[in-house]
Amino acid sequence: MIKRILAYLLLIVGIVSSCREIEPIGGQASDGTVPGVYSLPIIETTDIHGHVVETDNTGVHYRLAYIADKVEDYRQEGKDRLLLIDGGDLYQGASVSNLMSGWPVYVSMHKMGYDAVALGNHEFDWGFENMVDDDATLPDYDWEGVSYVNDIPVVCANLYQNGSRVSATRDYVIVEKSAANAHGDVVPVRIGIIGFAVDYAGSIMTAQFIGKGYTVKEDYSIADSIAKELEVSGQCDVTILLVHGMADEVADKIGRDSVIDLVAGGHSHQTKAGRTASGMPYIQGGRYCEHYAFAEFVFTVDENGRIIFNKADKLVDWVVDSSRDRHDYHGHNASDLSDDILAVSDYALSSIADVKNEVIGHINVSATSYPISGSGERATVMGNWMCDILRRIGEADVSFVNAGGVRTTMPLNGRSSRDITVADVYELFPFSNTTYIYSLTYAELLKVLEYSMTSGGETLFSYMTGIDCRFVKTNHGSYNTYSVYSLEKDGIIIYQNGKWTGDWADCSVTLAVSEYLATTERTDYYTGTPNPLIEWNKTSRLKSSELIDNENAIRVLRAESASSGGLLSIDTKPHFILY
Repeated sequence: MIKRILAYLLLIVGIVSSCREIEPIGGQASDGTVPGVYSLPIIETTDIHGHVVETDNTGVHYRLAYIADKVEDYRQEGKDRLLLIDGGDLYQGASVSNLMSGWPVYVSMHKMGYDAVALGNHEFDWGFENMVDDDATLPDYDWEGVSYVNDIPVVCANLYQNGSRVSATRDYVIVEKSAANAHGDVVPVRIGIIGFAVDYAGSIMTAQFIGKGYTVKEDYSIADSIAKELEVSGQCDVTILLVHGMADEVADKIGRDSVIDLVAGGHSHQTKAGRTASGMPYIQGGRYCEHYAFAEFVFTVDENGRIIFNKADKLVDWVVDSSRDRHDYHGHNASDLSDDILAVSDYALSSIADVKNEVIGHINVSATSYPISGSGERATVMGNWMCDILRRIGEADVSFVNAGGVRTTMPLNGRSSRDITVADVYELFPFSNTTYIYSLTYAELLKVLEYSMTSGGETLFSYMTGIDCRFVKTNHGSYNTYSVYSLEKDGIIIYQNGKWTGDWADCSVTLAVSEYLATTERTDYYTGTPNPLIEWNKTSRLKSSELIDNENAIRVLRAESASSGGLLSIDTKPHFILY
């Protein structure tokens, strides 16, 4: 609060105006500093998910190389002229990263000189201990025959393991930067970057998080106390909360009395820039290097050389230009792409070329994530395909996938067919989940389907194939509820309006789902209905949980392609059907 009181006093006497930018005051302070207004630009990326470079029907897009070029433009004369941060979820998603265990991302981040990165929930997908070094930095690496120590800090002040703060993330880092005025004069400023996470336990495979004793304590007083200590003690001129959580929601929860000066967020894959009703500024840079967020810290230097933080300004999200991030030939868009990150991206592409270009088969329908008509938004073509692949992996009758597990689409874009490669399969199944296979009765499967009708269960058991489930929506005015009306198997009604046909209730059915669905405890808030698989994991109903989804998806698709002349079939009909 000290800096705000000083800024207010300066405002009173007319030295600082919050309504307009001030031209530098003539003369120098006793230490040679030129009084006036100084600024420090900030760039934030978030939820990169491995998309350093992207290939689509228009060509190869070097998105991170494009962002890196803009970083270099702002830095101009040195690394200290810009603050560069990331909101987490770095590695998992794109095949170029998945097949190289995140190497292109953490190498690029080191070469770009990030000041700090937040800890995302997907940093736990491949084991947190594998993706963050013991000294709370990104992994070290080799490049062109040289070994590099990666010193980019990973910050998260509210991650605990077995009740104690983990040592593999830092609560905060303090970085020294140079803010500049309109004439190129600079002053030193100290920025405290405090790491934080929303409670994302429900978004992580239980075995990699709760199973290893990790918890997230979503208590914003932790971050605020750190900020107060850093600022009141004079260690920092300004503080940022770098959080893997939705920036505006977190900024609103912090409240008007916090000393934190800017919230930079992530996790929701949205672009955000603005201020809360209480005035807390926030930014969030979208996802997949499609955007990056920008802000500017404004400082005032008085005639005595005192540096006083004024405000966070120019809050905006910028789009990566899809015509300027291409590099089709030598020199193409050279002024818009960083040479260093271009080189890393090209090396990564060449390293996975054999796998990326290995064609398994082809599809002749667009595998999209648009809701199929008649499904009540409970079926998509891509969801159907993923369910059917899991069914083949588990030799199962029925399978489910969650909507959040559908991370990509593969449209035809006007063509009659498109090839499916090994790399495509890794984008279909990026998490390397194991497949849980259960032997149930149809009566027990009905319990799963009834759970899927709840608001908690629908987020896990979103899409399904292998049986037709007609469900009913009941409008209660301010909310809707859903219930199973009938089940149909291979054209036969086996259950309808609370009654079973013949002995179908006791017949056996095999269910296959991903590890995430099988191990996530998500009791429905309204009905108290738990995920039934959690209890069954401790019983003989669970038959297997060892098969890795992407590896085995390649196996079953290769087998299908060999028997079908290369055509990979995709079901386009809804199996959740609104009655």
